[in-house]
Amino acid sequence: MNVVIIAVLLAGALFAVGFAFLDRGDDVKRRLQDLGRTPVETERATASSDKFMSSLVDAKESVNLSNRFAEAGWYTMTVAGFTMRRIFTALIVATVFGALATVMHQTILIAAIAVMVGLVVGYIFPTFSLDGAIKKRKTAIARRLPDLLDMVSTTVEAGTALNGALAIAVTRLEGPLADEFRMTLSDIRVGVNRADALTALSRRVNQIDLASVVTALVQTERLGGNVAQVLDELAEEARSRRLNRAEELAAKIPVKMVIPMALFMLPALLVMIFGPVAAQLLNK
Repeated sequence: MNVVIIAVLLAGALFAVGFAFLDRGDDVKRRLQDLGRTPVETERATASSDKFMSSLVDAKESVNLSNRFAEAGWYTMTVAGFTMRRIFTALIVATVFGALATVMHQTILIAAIAVMVGLVVGYIFPTFSLDGAIKKRKTAIARRLPDLLDMVSTTVEAGTALNGALAIAVTRLEGPLADEFRMTLSDIRVGVNRADALTALSRRVNQIDLASVVTALVQTERLGGNVAQVLDELAEEARSRRLNRAEELAAKIPVKMVIPMALFMLPALLVMIFGPVAAQLLNK
C-alpha cells in the first residue's frame, strides 16, 4: 500500500502545481485589468505562467495544436487547457496502474514500470481523442457538403445573391458544416472580404472537399463566371467523392471480418467437427 499512497500523493502534488501555474494567464490578465493595472504589469504577472507553458509545449507544437483544435471544432480549448488535460489524465492512469500493481502484489520495480507506462498512456490518450474528433468532424462535413451545395445552387438560380443563398442554406442544415458557414457569414457581415472569409474557412477546417469548393468559388468570383453552374458541378463532384468513399469502405468490410471470424467462428467450427471424435477417443 505504500506504493499506492506515494503515487496518490505524487499525483496530487503534480496536479496542484499544474493547476497553480498552468492556463492562468487569461484569468490573471482579466483580474488585473479590472484593477486598472497597465498591460506591462499584466505581462509581468503572467510571465511565470508563459515560461512554465513554454517549458512543456514549444511554439511549433502550440501552433500545431491550435490548428488541430480548429479542425476538431474545439474553439473553446486552449493549448494550456489541453496540456492540463494531458497531465491530469496521465496522473490518473499512472495512479490506477500503480494501484493495480500493488493489489496484484507485484515488486516495486514492476510497480514503478506500471506507473511509467500509465504516465505515457495517460499523456497521449487525449491526443487520440483529438484525432478522433477531427476525423469525425471532417467526415460529417464531407457528407453534408453536397446537400449544402445543392441548396445554394438552387437558391442562386432563383435570383438570390451568394451570401443570401448561403444564409438560407445554413438555416436548413445542422452540424459542423453549417456552423462553419455561419462563422464565415458573420465574418462577411463585419466587413471581411468574402474571398478572404472563405479562404479562412478552408484553412480552418482543412478538409479536401471543402477546400476544392472554396478554391473554385474564389476563382469564379475573381475571374467571373456562372456561380450557379459552378455550384452544380461542385455538388456533383462532392457527391461522386462521397460515393467513392462509401464504396471503399464497403470493399474493406470483408478484410475487417477476417479477424472476428477467425477468433469466434473458427474455434466453434473446430469444436463442432472434432468434438465428437475427441469425446469418442476419451470414452475408450
